[in-house]
Amino acid sequence: MRANLDQQYIASLADYARSGDSDAFAELFMSTCQMQYRFALGYLKDEEKAKEAVRDTYVIVLKNIAALRDPNLFLSWLSQISFRVCLGLREKSRGALDETSFDDEEELKRQPMEELNPEECSVRIDGQEFIIRQVMSLPFTEAQVVILRYYNQLELWDISRLMDLRTGTVKRHLANGRRKLRQLSKQH
Repeated sequence: MRANLDQQYIASLADYARSGDSDAFAELFMSTCQMQYRFALGYLKDEEKAKEAVRDTYVIVLKNIAALRDPNLFLSWLSQISFRVCLGLREKSRGALDETSFDDEEELKRQPMEELNPEECSVRIDGQEFIIRQVMSLPFTEAQVVILRYYNQLELWDISRLMDLRTGTVKRHLANGRRKLRQLSKQH
C-alpha cells in the first residue's frame, strides 16, 4: 500500500463506487484496507478483533456509500466509521459501559442521532459538517493527521506508524494543521 494515498484517486474511486461500480469499491478496499487494519490493530490490540473491525467497517461503507455526499470526504468518513466500529467492539468486549456521569456535551456526543430532537440534531449535523469542511480544506496529510489525533484520539507515535511517517513529521503536520484551522476560524 502507498504511504500517502492519492486523495483525488480515492475520491474518483469513491464517486464510481457511489454509482454502484463494484470494481471501484474493490479498488477502494484494496487501497485503504491495510491502513484500516493497522488502525484497528493499534486500537484494539487483538488481531482477530482488528480483522472483525475491518470487515464490519467495509460492510457499513458498502451499505452506505451511495449516501456519501462528497467523495472527497471518503477517507475522513472511512476513518470515522472505523473508529466507531473499533470503539463498539472494545466496549462490547468490556461489557456494558461503566455507569459514570458525563457532562451534557459529552453525553450529547455519545447519544445516538435517533434519540435527539430535531433542533439538537440539526445543530449537531451543521457543526460537524462545518468542522469537517474546515479540516478537509487542509492539505491532505495535515487533514489526516488532525483527524487521527483529534477525532480518533490516537497518540503521535500511533499516527506515525499508521501513516508511515516519522513522529517529527507528524508533529509538524499537526502544528501546521492547527495553525491553519485557527486562521480559518478567525475568518469565519
